[in-house]
Amino acid sequence: MDEKVLRLLESKVESWRIRVKDAEERKTYDEVFDHRTLLTLQKLISNSTIETIDYPISTGKEGNVFRASSVKGPRAVKIYRTSSFRRISKYIEGDPRFPRISGNRRRLMYIWASKEFRNLNRMATHGVRVPKPYRCLENVLVMSYLGSTRGAAPELRNVEVDDPDRLFELFLQDAQRIHQAKLVHGDLSEYNILIWRRLPYIIDVGQAVPFKHPHAEEWFERDMQNMARYFTKIGVEVSPEDLARRVRGG
Repeated sequence: MDEKVLRLLESKVESWRIRVKDAEERKTYDEVFDHRTLLTLQKLISNSTIETIDYPISTGKEGNVFRASSVKGPRAVKIYRTSSFRRISKYIEGDPRFPRISGNRRRLMYIWASKEFRNLNRMATHGVRVPKPYRCLENVLVMSYLGSTRGAAPELRNVEVDDPDRLFELFLQDAQRIHQAKLVHGDLSEYNILIWRRLPYIIDVGQAVPFKHPHAEEWFERDMQNMARYFTKIGVEVSPEDLARRVRGG
């Protein structure tokens, strides 16, 4: 049965790959679905975490996200690419939760996947709207799927906001809760927020660091600048300084 699962996975991946005309995109598929990752997906199917990988959803800076099926409903599966290790290392080094960092690329991606899993759990515990994390195995993270049968929830940057003030207050709730969890997202922008059922969901939290990280304050200020810029653009007048003060509860 395990061998049959592996063959089906390989066949599905190849069908996606041959549809892609761009050479760089094909290279990405080769990096995402190397033999080791296929074996990891095989394990997740064999232990019933998921039933199958359905189709691609998005390509991010450090990984690709796919819709998957499970006996309990749809799931989002994020697969981290070893080629992105240089970009992510600065978010791991200095994080006291991960004191020993190996130079091995694959090992670094396992740590990164585990880091995002832990950050999602920590944020969810504090009431932040994030995808629910279900399982992390090597470089594969299984989360709740935000979207319908017609497609995944859109990024905030692609949504026409009909009530900017309401959205701002909802975002502020989440930003305050992230702060209460003693974390800094580190890459907040309209690219890393999904809108589902008129609610914002924070995503891509792998780079989130605790307050003790040496760059935590710098990255917090960058987050506030990004979000103040976005909300000012859609009609909510807020400065980075005012947003930072409100997030901190001042």
